[in-house]
Formats: sequence, C-alpha cells, structure tokens
Amino acid sequence: MASDNLVLRSGNWHVRLSIPKDVRHILNRTEFTESLKTGSKPEAQVKKLAFLHSWKQAIANARRLVAGPTPDELSEKSYDISKLIETRQQSGLMNIVTSTQTDELDLTFSQEKFQHIESETFDLISNAQKWKSPKEAFESDFDPCGERPYLEFETFKEKWSERGEGISLEQKIERFNDFIRLNKVMHNYLITVGQPISIESIDEVKSILDSPKNYKIKSPITTNRIASFEAYQIKTKGIIQKTVDTQANRLKLMNAWLEAEQRDLNQESIASYLDTLNLSIKTKKQYLFAGSSFWKWAIKHDENFKKLHRDQQSPFEKHDFPVNRSKRGDGSTDRKAFTPEDVTRLHEAAKATKNRETLTDLILLGSHTGARIEELCQLQTQDIVTEEGVKCFYFYDGKTAASERHTPIHPAIKETVERLIRNSKDGFLISSPAGNKYGNRSDALSKQFGRLKTTLEYNSQYVFHSFRKTVITQLQRADVPGILIASIVGHETGTITFDVYSAGPSPKQKHDAISKLKYNIKI
Repeated sequence: MASDNLVLRSGNWHVRLSIPKDVRHILNRTEFTESLKTGSKPEAQVKKLAFLHSWKQAIANARRLVAGPTPDELSEKSYDISKLIETRQQSGLMNIVTSTQTDELDLTFSQEKFQHIESETFDLISNAQKWKSPKEAFESDFDPCGERPYLEFETFKEKWSERGEGISLEQKIERFNDFIRLNKVMHNYLITVGQPISIESIDEVKSILDSPKNYKIKSPITTNRIASFEAYQIKTKGIIQKTVDTQANRLKLMNAWLEAEQRDLNQESIASYLDTLNLSIKTKKQYLFAGSSFWKWAIKHDENFKKLHRDQQSPFEKHDFPVNRSKRGDGSTDRKAFTPEDVTRLHEAAKATKNRETLTDLILLGSHTGARIEELCQLQTQDIVTEEGVKCFYFYDGKTAASERHTPIHPAIKETVERLIRNSKDGFLISSPAGNKYGNRSDALSKQFGRLKTTLEYNSQYVFHSFRKTVITQLQRADVPGILIASIVGHETGTITFDVYSAGPSPKQKHDAISKLKYNIKI
C-alpha cells in the first residue's frame, strides 16, 4: 500500500487503509477501500481525509470491543439494568396484587412461555461467547447447558412449570420474584462472561444487579479519561506540558470530591465543589476552564461519555461569582514597578546576603534589560552576539513572536556579562541549581528573590517581573518612543505597519535608548 494511503486504479485514485489483525474478526474485513472518483492527486489528498478519519474511528471502536468495558463502564451499565429490573419488578408485583394483566408484562407462565424462556436462555449464552467467526462457533464443543443461566432456568422450571395458574397469591408473588432473580443471573452473565475483569468487578456487578442502591456514583472524570485528555492536549493541540499537568491535577481533585460526596457531574455539584475551595475567583475560573476543556474533548472523542452526557449542558458553564465592588478597578492586585531607589535597595540586599551572588547578577540583568526571569536564565554564552557593531543579548524563546529580539547590553553591566561568560561551566550565563521537570531554570532563583523582597517588606504586587515595568517606565520618562521600548523588551506594538512590515529600530538606536537607564548601583 502506498505510504499516503492512495492507489491509482484505471485513472481514478482510491483511498485504502489496512485493518490491524486484532480487529479484523470484528470488522469482518482485512482493509477499507473507497474510490475517490478523481484523477487529481492533490484533490484526492483532501478527499481521503474524511474516509481515513471514519475508518480509524471504526478501528478504535473495534479495539474497545476487543478490550472490553472498563470497571466503571461495567458498574454504570449494571446500574442502568438494575433500575429497569427494579421498575419491572415493582410493576409486576402491583399487577399481581391487583389482578391486572398488561401486554407489556405477561405474568402468566404457560408451557409455551417456559419454552420461550429456555430458547432465550440458549441464545443469550451463545451470544455472550467471544467467538471470532461462525465457523469457530460451529466447531466448538461448548455446552450451554452447563452455564449458570441455564442451570438457574432449570431450577426455576422444575419448581414452577407443573403448577400452572391455580396457585395462591403468595405463590404467584414468589414465582415472579424467582423469575426476576433469573433475569438478574442472565444479565450478570451477559455483562461479565469472557471479560478480562477482576473478581472484585464481578462481585460489584452482582451486588448492583441485586439492588441499584448498591451502586456507588462514580465520576465520569475517570483516570483513564484524564490520561487520554492529557495526550490529546499535548499531541493534538500542542499545549505545553506544565499547563496540561495543571489541568489534569484540577480534574483529579474534582473527581475525588465528586466520588467522596457521591455527587453526579452537574452544574449544582460543580458549584458546590467550587464553594469548598479557599481560592481566588480567578483560580476558580481556571478550574472551570480545565473542566470545560475536558468536557468538550470527552463529548467529541469518548463514545461512552457521549452516550451518557450528550443531552446534558456542560456543568462548567454559566457559573456566577460575586463582585467585590469596593475593590473593583482599584488596581489592588496589579503588579507594580520598582523605583530606581528600590532597584538599588534590592541589589545591595542581595549583595550583602551570603550565597546570593547569582541572584545579585540576575537583579542586575533584569533591571538593565527588562527581560523576563526565565528568559534571562535560559541565556547561553552563545546568545551574546554582535549586531551591527553592538553587543546584544539574543532572546529567542519567549511568550510571543515579538519576544524574539536583540537587546543591547547596557554599558553599566558590560563587565558583569563578560565575567559571567568567563565563569560559565555549563554554557549558561546564569548558573541555576537545577531545572524543574518542565525545563524551567528560574524556579529556585525566583523563590530566592521572593524571600528577599518579602524580607524587605515588599508586598505581593512586587515580583521579579516588576523590573520589566521599571525598565519600561524609566524609558518612557526618558522620552524614548514607545515603538523603541517595545523592541527592547519584546512587546508587539499592535500596528501592522511596525509588527509586520518594519525590520525594527537599529541596534544603535536601541543601545542609545537603553543607556538612558540610570541606577545608583555600585557594581
């Protein structure tokens, strides 16, 4: 088969997909094939996509059939059946007591009915076997008479088949309850036979069929679904690992609460869960965003989830949060810029603290570049480049396209940069104890800075990012044009003329601008 799933036959392109051996007996074929009715390969490349998507979904569904249901799916299915049996039993008992006969529920047990039940029992046992072909079934020496549903039927038949309808009310009730019990045995067999499940799962199915009250609500935000959601977010949507991990952790917390509280997944439950969180409104909204992303994925890509919730509105939407009007718009949570005097104070405090030489250098670089802390910690010695005769930091791995930039080295920190290059042992300009699992090198230094500024009694509005605001503020006050400032710190200007068509200010223009930053720092 062609690597692009296309084959040319008689002037027309056909799309083909080989079916894996493990599901050929389910799909009853070895490959999918379809004429695309075109001789144009570019057109065929487009037309084939819908077929390939449909076929791959069919293969995935077949594999789920081969693998069998998960324990959660088994318990959900058992609960649905148990509720139906319970309803049928209640209706039947009421009809017996009131001598009511309905077409939906025949309460008489004639010889013909016993024969019919026996035939249904044979069919149920045969259909429950995992034969891969009619030939295998025909050649099998399997004996359905030895299976539990048939043995239960034999017991039921032996007890009641010769008694007819001339029995007492109490006996009719007893007979009907025995019949209900036989139904439960049959469904238990149908659900569990041949399935690769644990003894605990089999016992749980039996318990739920005995009474739907034995079913414990399980959140549909299962571990397996969360894992599949994570893979989709990373591989298909390209979301970074750290964001996906945060979403997954929030989903696991929701799942644990729903199961502990025995709550269904609905808007009321999610609202109650949010009320238990001692978190900011912003963080609660992030929980809702994680849930909403999961819901959209599951409704589209998980067949069992779709069956359970396709008619349900997302429980993560339309949540209201109180508005504190006394703080609304007062900027009490906005990040603030350090003043030049603050920069001096922070630098001197770091310099005077034991084993904080790296943090001292980092403060110096941040206050003279406006760069983000992770951008600085990712700088390598090879990222010190010369552009049009001007020594610059080359930042290339930031939050946006505009983050890629050349920022001239301020004259005041030139010797510091040269020292960092000479002393580098791992190729990085700023030494770091270790990167975290996401590759971030700034974590430990960020925490060091947090402790330092807290010691100096700066509140939560002041963070390392405040140096970025300091640089922008000082350049503005030195009459540096906004477009020039944006090119130094890596901001978009918001105009097509400059963001798309302009090559940007020259290195010399940026050097002259950044040289206007003045701090009373002894380096």
